Amino acid sequence: MKKTIKTTVVKATHTSIEWIFQFWAWQLLSWALYRYFFAFPEWIDEFIFKPLVFVLPVFWYVIVKERRSLTSIGLTKNNSISHIALGIGIGCMLLGEGIFMNYLKHGNTVVLPSMQSDMVFILLLSLATAFTEEVLSRGFYFSRLFETTKRLWYSIGLSTALFMAFHIPILVTSLKFQGITLVLFFWTTLIISVANAFAYHQTKSLVVPILLHFFWNITVLFFL
Repeated sequence: MKKTIKTTVVKATHTSIEWIFQFWAWQLLSWALYRYFFAFPEWIDEFIFKPLVFVLPVFWYVIVKERRSLTSIGLTKNNSISHIALGIGIGCMLLGEGIFMNYLKHGNTVVLPSMQSDMVFILLLSLATAFTEEVLSRGFYFSRLFETTKRLWYSIGLSTALFMAFHIPILVTSLKFQGITLVLFFWTTLIISVANAFAYHQTKSLVVPILLHFFWNITVLFFL
């Protein structure tokens, strides 16, 4: 009897993880096809197609299939003030580090002229990117992997790998990074992904991960 119960639990867990991979594969395929066949302006990518491919399927699955609220993926108002303060505090540290590195590189603080003229638009774009990618990667993939496996670092590592895979289409179709630039891209993506998964695990909210992602984006765009 005990053996039967154990087998059933293992089978159910495997099925859950398998569904997560299927969900991820369909999203990745949809995003890759879009990136390959279309080359719209970046604002269309971030404000329209990323929400359609990354966010809406997650909302549908959580609300319709799981019959749970969006608080289960970290969209909650609980402790929002303290989480905002924490996210901004750590984000300002990242920004300060970027400014310092920029100063060491150039001898003074240099911001690209194009970034200065489009600053408000770039900030909104960076916030939209942070929101969609954190809902998908930390709110959904990490949280569901951890709920299923109860293994923190396994869930962080696997959700990070799934998240990084979504960057491959843009690397192939438009950015085409090579050499040290490619290594640095994946290294920094790895660091922010692990940090945000841990932050989500500690707070059970997407506020801190979204803010860290946002500050990291603008640090890279303006100063690195």
